[in-house]
Amino acid sequence: MNPLKFLLFQVLIVISLPYGFGQEKVAVGTETGEFRNFNINFRVIDALTGESIQDANILIEPKGEIGVTNDNGSYSTTLYRSEYKIQVSNIGYKSLNLQIIAIGDGRLLIQLERDEILLDEVVVLGTNPEDNFRSTELGTQRMGISTIEALPPLMGEVDVLRSIALLPGVSTVGEVSGGFNVRGGSSDQNLVLLGGAPVYNPAHLFGFFTSFNSDIVTGVTLHKGGVAARFGGRASSIMDVKYKSGNLDYWNTKISLGTVSSKATIDGPIIKNKLSLLVSGRASHLNWLLGTIKDPELRNSSAVFNDANVVLNAELSEDSNLSYKFYTSTDQFAIASDTVIGWQNQNHVLNWNQRFSEKFNVNVTAYSSLYDFNIQSGIRDHGGKLDMNFSLSETNHINFGGEGKYISINPGTLTPGTQESPILPFSVAEEQGIELAAYIQHNVELTDKIAISYGLRYDRFSNLGPGIVNVFRENFPRTEPNIVEQVEFDKNEVIQTYDGWSPRVSLRYTLNPTSSIKAGYNKMYQFIHLISNTTTIAPTDTWKLSDPFLAPQIADQYSIGYFKNFKRNVFETSIEAFYKDINNVVEYKDGADLILNDNLETELLNGKGLAYGVELYLKKNIGRLTGWASYTYSRSLRQVISPFDEELINNGEWFPSNFDKPHDLTLVTNYKINTYVTLSANFSYSTGRPVTLPVAKFAHSNTQMAYFDNRNQDRIPDFHRLDVSLKFGFRSNKKVFQGDWVFSVFNIYGRENPFSVFFRDVRGAPPQAYQLAILGVPLPSLSYSFKL
Repeated sequence: MNPLKFLLFQVLIVISLPYGFGQEKVAVGTETGEFRNFNINFRVIDALTGESIQDANILIEPKGEIGVTNDNGSYSTTLYRSEYKIQVSNIGYKSLNLQIIAIGDGRLLIQLERDEILLDEVVVLGTNPEDNFRSTELGTQRMGISTIEALPPLMGEVDVLRSIALLPGVSTVGEVSGGFNVRGGSSDQNLVLLGGAPVYNPAHLFGFFTSFNSDIVTGVTLHKGGVAARFGGRASSIMDVKYKSGNLDYWNTKISLGTVSSKATIDGPIIKNKLSLLVSGRASHLNWLLGTIKDPELRNSSAVFNDANVVLNAELSEDSNLSYKFYTSTDQFAIASDTVIGWQNQNHVLNWNQRFSEKFNVNVTAYSSLYDFNIQSGIRDHGGKLDMNFSLSETNHINFGGEGKYISINPGTLTPGTQESPILPFSVAEEQGIELAAYIQHNVELTDKIAISYGLRYDRFSNLGPGIVNVFRENFPRTEPNIVEQVEFDKNEVIQTYDGWSPRVSLRYTLNPTSSIKAGYNKMYQFIHLISNTTTIAPTDTWKLSDPFLAPQIADQYSIGYFKNFKRNVFETSIEAFYKDINNVVEYKDGADLILNDNLETELLNGKGLAYGVELYLKKNIGRLTGWASYTYSRSLRQVISPFDEELINNGEWFPSNFDKPHDLTLVTNYKINTYVTLSANFSYSTGRPVTLPVAKFAHSNTQMAYFDNRNQDRIPDFHRLDVSLKFGFRSNKKVFQGDWVFSVFNIYGRENPFSVFFRDVRGAPPQAYQLAILGVPLPSLSYSFKL
């Protein structure tokens, strides 16, 4: 065939064949007449929403190449000038088969339709199930937004953080808490990232709700063991929350009306196929509910929260992407005429991703994070990250880069309410520091059976002036009377520096085509600490940087696990064991005064932590009935040894931490009654957390005082709760009536799970303990969401 006829033949193919159907041939690229390898980029999106589909499988025949799309739904390869059969598949979508003809460098957009007809294709988690045993990842859990939204909501609100607590190795200390605990670690040992920026208080209404709007989230990844070298800064886990991108083809609007709050999301193209915008906002209407209560104190109270998100996404070229993400959340709470308590989060993130070739990719992120508590403390965190990825082959990848941040903490100021007040104004000195890190990671499949991922991270932290450091009398405990000198440091002068190397390694050995054994080790450094004597994160808590008296927390974790899939990936199973040593954990003297204390080091103790356990996990991906079951047995212990009696805890013996809960069981089920009706339920059980109870009382200055012996030697009653929800999907010619109704009951059998314990004096007996339950009754809710 002569060149002119060949060119005419290709043009006829392009203009006459419909895209994406059956075995029709689609020409990819711009005709050059050359016979060489062409760079081809596949991008897979949801045909309904236009959102990128990550982890979609692409099979290219007869080349025999298998690829998986990245977070942007893209996969790049090189193809010689020829015809190819392409098969694209992902859980929850109809598989697509098409034939292409590679005629030049180009890009192919592939739209997958959701599989809503076959009832045996209902999905719990939109990730590749074979990753369970094929990847080298250890202690990594992913949860797609479809899974999160299928769980029974609390008062109509889908909760991202509460969903994470249903995974093995993750727990909370109470019914409603602002933090979570991972593998025996404290809540401040978890780094929460939203779009790449840290969030220091991700809670609304003191922990009732997460301050993340589920409408702007694609999914959550929790790294709790075998953490990649690009992550650092916390001793227990990294929780990475991914943003959605706006639709580049057409506009969407989603509105949700709930019992406690309502929200709206709009997204679409500003410039089609080039620039998209996503805007989402959520606001509470609790004040209206409080106004209907007869109790005058509650009726005159106020509880308000709201949050907003903006995402701008620009496709600069086929190989370049630029995005900006903005997040803000606000809370205000007041009982009757009392002081208004409020806090705010605000994040800005700018991200640039550039693919220089099919083998080399660069990702640059700059962020600014603000957390402010209006009557006490605040944090400013400004930083940047550089991540570079180099692919030597399909099974051999090197990642390297670095990050840096400047962080400042305002511990708080005490201001008198009136000029006549006897209280004098007082403020605690601010802290500031610089944290730097560099890393390299190598992922390689050595043989068909053996794959390894190993890396090294270097962390360095400097506490900077201005500041005043106390000098204490030698061989005496750290108390204010033992301060003999104060050393003053100028602005930006280095007060204290800590650094260290963090090796990471994960090894996978494949036993057969459906199972493998994995083992791993990782070391983590943490230079910022939450100073709190409560068991859950509260706005009144103070964050503090490492200094001459407060060394960084250092965790060494060892993990091993067995992973297997059954019945062609219908079932995923795993059993993981872990052992973790933590040095320099923060503990407190008995009766410690932590609020607005300018000599806080006199109340703090350096201790050791030990955590170990076994996690069992069974998940069903496909069928009318889907869900998972997880059971965790774990222990979390602490030890504080000191030559001074007043600094000893429990005589230097190991004792349970505040979040030591040996047994933790979770059952999650979703049953597809028919195409439009789904019944969901989750049941949780855990051992009651430790508590210190008084054993006697004594008289002091005509006042009866409680006497406490050893710390955390008793436990509150065990925790258990069942939540259910029923989702109805309606279809109508009018879009406003085409939506989803969700009716849910939180704590359906009214279990009074204790949140805290308090004591009352009883004549002739030790103080008697009483428990406080936050949600001791069934709590129904109704929500409705629809798209325009």
